[in-house]
Amino acid sequence: MCVYGDVRRVKILYKKPDTALIQMNDPISAQQALLSLNGVVCGDKKIYVSYSIYMEVQMPKPTDEAQDLTKDFSDSPLHRFRKANSKLRENVYAPSPCLHLSNIPCEISEEEIRSMFDTVGTIVNFRFLTSDRPEKKMALLEFTNTSAAICGLVQFHNKEFKTDIGKQYLRISFSKAGCIQK
Repeated sequence: MCVYGDVRRVKILYKKPDTALIQMNDPISAQQALLSLNGVVCGDKKIYVSYSIYMEVQMPKPTDEAQDLTKDFSDSPLHRFRKANSKLRENVYAPSPCLHLSNIPCEISEEEIRSMFDTVGTIVNFRFLTSDRPEKKMALLEFTNTSAAICGLVQFHNKEFKTDIGKQYLRISFSKAGCIQK
C-alpha cells in the first residue's frame, strides 16, 4: 500500500486475521492503491481491495484484548509522500515483474541483492542504474512474474541496512520501464 501513498493506520481484524483495514493519508492514495492492487496475486493469495464504510481506523482502547492488531503510522519517518505535490507521485505505477530499488547502501553488491530477493522468486535480470550521485545507488530487478515482484516489494520495502553513515532504508517501487532491456 505504501507504494501508492502514506499509510496512516492499519488494523488487522481479530476474527479475520487475513483481512485488514488500511487508512491512507489521502483519498487519492486510497484510490490508486485500489485500482492497482485489487485482484493481484501475492504468493498463493489473491489480494482484494475495496473501500471501507469507515472513514477512519479507530485506535483501540488500552483495555482491548486485540490492541496489538492496530498500528498507527501517522508519524513514521519512512513516509514517502510527506511533501504536498511531491515528484514521487509522478513515479507511481501498477504492479509489474520489474522493481525499482533505491537508497541501496554503496557497500551492497549485486550478489547480496540477488540472494535477498531469490527467496521470493526467480530473478531474470538485474542492472544497477548509473547516477551522478554515487551515494544514491539504484537498480532494476526483474522477476519471471508480477506475483514474485509484489512479494519482494512487500517483504523488503523499507528493509533496514546498518552502514558506516548510519541506518539506510531500501526503497522499492514498481518500475515505469516495465522490464529491463537487454
